[in-house]
Amino acid sequence: MQPVTQDRLVNLTFIAIAALLVTISALVTPSPTGMGTHERLGLPPCMFLKWTHIPCFSCGMTTSWAHMAHGHPWQAFKAQPMGVALFVATVAAGLASLVYLFKGGTLERRFNRYGKRANIGFWAGLLGAWVYKIVETCLK
Repeated sequence: MQPVTQDRLVNLTFIAIAALLVTISALVTPSPTGMGTHERLGLPPCMFLKWTHIPCFSCGMTTSWAHMAHGHPWQAFKAQPMGVALFVATVAAGLASLVYLFKGGTLERRFNRYGKRANIGFWAGLLGAWVYKIVETCLK
């Protein structure tokens, strides 16, 4: 496969995934409890929460994305802070891939050198958001 064709396929894949995730988020109504929106998509309840009465690291993520897609960033942040960061990153990646589709190159290649720092930031953010969600849930 030609490098240019491969780059276009990578960019189109990033664009399609970002568009699909944002569209699904816009179509689902966020749960008023701050968790459980994923159940409206036919997914089972969080078993970690059910067994331990402590939210898992991703509890509130779908609710957060739904709030972001509906234009409610504060509600999204309260549901799951990392969800806001991932939603914004997904939209940014989709838009950047659209630019690279016409400009040439890929987002992956452009930001490959930041991989280690991005990985550390992701896990630190996820851990921090999980602690927030546990505290927020226990205080209810």
